[in-house]
Amino acid sequence: MKINKIFTKILTPPDKLINAIVGKGFGLKDLFTLINLVGGVAGIVLAVMGRPIDASYAVLAGFLLGDSLDGFVARLTNRSNQFGSDFDTITDHFSQCIAPAFIVFSHISPTNFKLGVALLFIIIAAGSIRHARNTAVKFSFPFCWKGLPRPVATMIIFAFFNSSFYNHLPHNQWFGAAFVLLTSFGLLSEFPFISHHGRKLQTWAIFIVVFAYSAAITQALFYRKYFWDSLFLIMSVYIFLGWIVLSRSERQHFWKAVGEWKAKLR
Repeated sequence: MKINKIFTKILTPPDKLINAIVGKGFGLKDLFTLINLVGGVAGIVLAVMGRPIDASYAVLAGFLLGDSLDGFVARLTNRSNQFGSDFDTITDHFSQCIAPAFIVFSHISPTNFKLGVALLFIIIAAGSIRHARNTAVKFSFPFCWKGLPRPVATMIIFAFFNSSFYNHLPHNQWFGAAFVLLTSFGLLSEFPFISHHGRKLQTWAIFIVVFAYSAAITQALFYRKYFWDSLFLIMSVYIFLGWIVLSRSERQHFWKAVGEWKAKLR
């Protein structure tokens, strides 16, 4: 695409400069990964300060301004490499596993400290086991992730705990605990969740994705009152969208790939 060539010409000089200053392997793409890391660090600091909603915004901003762009920049600058892949994976684990665990702890611990610690451990354990499994044996399937993707798990946890309806639930910490267990199960599950790689989505699905992104960003900027409620709805729709988008044949091929992955993991 012509627009991509224009971006490549703009981004290549600063990419080469950064690589020359920092060293081999590092490039402009990795600055966006660092933005994601900053979001995770800020999220933990704010969570420890007792500001879980601000912490959630920090992690979300790191994802939108960093994690969602580093791969795109890597392709434009032709600097996709193993260093960038590993750096991105490590940063994702920190910002989308450890930071969310502390934010949940910040929500729960004022009323039930022990439960807060338990949920913090469960989130980190589930994310770490998922990470170790996928590192031990790579799983690759066109347009599908295996198990609930970490960014989605992060956002739906934030959305649930920060939503207006959560605060009106009786004994809401126990509803929160059940939701964390359900999300952790999703992380460790083998169900397919559609990705944006390797397959052109149906027109109606693209419309839903674009509308969801646009609506969420607009609401975050101009009307935050029910932002987290809306985000919870958007993430819930995404979770169930995979089964609608995938054809029967695609599902069969996916489960075959999962079987092959499980055989190698043993």
